[in-house]
Amino acid sequence: MPEDFSGWSRAQELYDRGVELEDNGETEAALEHYERAVAEDPAFADAYVEMAYIQLRLGDERRAVENLRRAIRVAGHPLAYYNLGWIYEGRSRPERAEILYRKALQAAPDMADAHLGLSAILLGRGAIVEARSHVDRAAKLEADANYIRFLRESALPRYEEFAGKLVTAASGGAELSMKERVYLDFGAVLLGSSGDDGLRVPAATRRRFSRPAELATTLGRFLEFCRHFRWRFDAAAAVEAGSEPLARVAAGRLEIPYWQPDQVSENRRVLLVAADLRDARDYFAALDSLEESSCSAFALVLAVSPDCFREIDYRSLPQAVGLVTDAELYWLRPERGHGPTAPASAREAHEDPERLAARLAADFQARWKPEPNLAEQLDWYDRGHSHLNFPLRASGSVRR
Repeated sequence: MPEDFSGWSRAQELYDRGVELEDNGETEAALEHYERAVAEDPAFADAYVEMAYIQLRLGDERRAVENLRRAIRVAGHPLAYYNLGWIYEGRSRPERAEILYRKALQAAPDMADAHLGLSAILLGRGAIVEARSHVDRAAKLEADANYIRFLRESALPRYEEFAGKLVTAASGGAELSMKERVYLDFGAVLLGSSGDDGLRVPAATRRRFSRPAELATTLGRFLEFCRHFRWRFDAAAAVEAGSEPLARVAAGRLEIPYWQPDQVSENRRVLLVAADLRDARDYFAALDSLEESSCSAFALVLAVSPDCFREIDYRSLPQAVGLVTDAELYWLRPERGHGPTAPASAREAHEDPERLAARLAADFQARWKPEPNLAEQLDWYDRGHSHLNFPLRASGSVRR
């Protein structure tokens, strides 16, 4: 008696229609079709994986994990292993992610993304040689050439510098400092603020840029780095309105113009300033806008939140960071007892950025004093850790 393939055939039809709907941006209708496909055929692993993709985009990680596990259970689906590994990596569970990436490669040895995911985990624990082998394998599989170049020219050399410390940390020893962490993960300069010496920057800090002295210290260090390493910019611009006063102050100290977004000229090197980076969308949009104008962006981020720190990928790395902290910018809150020049509210600050920039400039002038250990701060990068995501001693292109 011939086998009955009617259930499988109907499930395939529903799945194919779901793919069409998803390609057209009709995610809810696509999800419904995938759900109907697995109702017809509970072993339809591809449908579970597609459901998980949509659920991740919708922020429903719990259901996505459930469907990836179903795809693994019914078929050992390599994409399910990979995506579950990616989720566990995002949850800061690298040991579990490594197991899942390895299982993905056992099932599909030519999956470039799994090689790259595994290489990131291996770098994190100091296994540099094995990590490099997976990067090389991904390159042969025609993974994103820009990302491969970034790994080989920028990231791998940085992790090699700290291989011993990474091995120690992975074995339960001393953790890397925040300065080392920002250097490794971003390839960026970490400036620190008042309360630290620019070298030993604490991983957890109470500094929020809630006082003028904190801003003065970070901005002063940045300006000293600009002078020493001869960083040159054609203009400064702000990521969004709340960052404009700071961008104006930086422009004034560097003797360059401040540009509004619609004033940006083509083929320029722009200092892009973000005061408080919590939601990366404005930052990404600003970088995209400058790229469309064929401009090279050097990003100064005064404060990046810990959550946003984990969102930024190699294409949007900043070049200089003040602190990894949830900022409470003193110039964007109501102030009492500071005279008539203090802003009444964040709304007023946005409406009168030039007046507020003048206040910040005065705060900086009154509080910044060159630091006795400045040479040590500069040498930390110049002599020891120069594999940044941009040329340390030149005005060349940022590696995006």
